[in-house]
Amino acid sequence: GERKKLQRHQEYKIRRKMWLDRYGSADALRSTFGSGPPWGDLSPQQTRVFYHALLPRSLLALSEMGLMKPDELAPLAYAARIAAKEYARSRCIWTGRLATAAFDQYRSLRDRGRFLAPGSSSSMSWEEVWGKYEAQIVEEECAEEMHILKKKRRWKNKKLDQETLTMRIYMRILERSCATNKVFDSLFLLEDGDMDSDLAAISAQLEEDIQSILLSPKESSKREKKIGRINKKLEKEREKERKMKRRAA
Repeated sequence: GERKKLQRHQEYKIRRKMWLDRYGSADALRSTFGSGPPWGDLSPQQTRVFYHALLPRSLLALSEMGLMKPDELAPLAYAARIAAKEYARSRCIWTGRLATAAFDQYRSLRDRGRFLAPGSSSSMSWEEVWGKYEAQIVEEECAEEMHILKKKRRWKNKKLDQETLTMRIYMRILERSCATNKVFDSLFLLEDGDMDSDLAAISAQLEEDIQSILLSPKESSKREKKIGRINKKLEKEREKERKMKRRAA
């Protein structure tokens, strides 16, 4: 019981450090994938695609598969998202970086009432992100309760307990760390969504490291089995669609 939990926690701390050393900061990503020239080597469009390639979406998949808990994954995803943003921007051509810096100053003035200090990050701190989603989830709960009362349905007075709220905040942080701004995507991503071979290799490496660093051999085996079952299910559905098309022809 307790001994096994303690052992798992210690293993998690070791694996977390290994992950953060590779993907948890812009410097870590520079060590992992290299640095571009001072003036940048990616266009704004390429930078956006690169940012997408670096996002920790595979971490969300681990939670959905039940292999790791949201409270284990959310801090990693939060750090990885900020690292991806800073590193991708550092690879953008200098004109793109100037435009991004100007927008960050505008957004900081709009949201916080002040300009960013030189060298400071435009990203929200962990505490700010936590407070934002805590308020958001509590507000959603209140809105749901009001909706039930307006519909005159029977309302079971179940207050959101602290443990449930905490896990929902972790899950929201994990989900949002893997999401992107649709407006910026529409501006900078090509419609075909193609990814060149270098970026595809980076995505593949991220996926491989998710398995080799964060998962134990037993958990990796579980993941492979689940992926195999999902692929079989998808193949059955595709075969069913093909048969229906042949009958309709």
